[in-house]
Amino acid sequence: MISAEHLIYGGPMLHVHLCLLFNTMLQHCYVPQDFGFSLIVPLPKDKHGDITKFDMYRGISLSPAVAKLFEYVLLELYEHQLTSDPLQFGFKKHSGCCHAVFTLKNVTKYYV
Repeated sequence: MISAEHLIYGGPMLHVHLCLLFNTMLQHCYVPQDFGFSLIVPLPKDKHGDITKFDMYRGISLSPAVAKLFEYVLLELYEHQLTSDPLQFGFKKHSGCCHAVFTLKNVTKYYV
């Protein structure tokens, strides 16, 4: 498995080969199936809780480092075309749960 350290310290030849790979993927509109696979790792929610209980864990998904790098390249190239609805709060810069709660409270207050 290729880690982030491999990409960081791989040197200029690795960067050239990744550039060729990514350009070829874009030209042929093809993404390898392995880019869609991830490893789900359970993490304890509370270090001091009972780790024998199932509900004390949350799963995180670890994607391949090369796939993540390709996602960042796509975001850099096409960020201006990747817009979402202005009413979406999650997964956007300068927006989040607090903004959604604020909007919900104000809309509710207005109509009540």
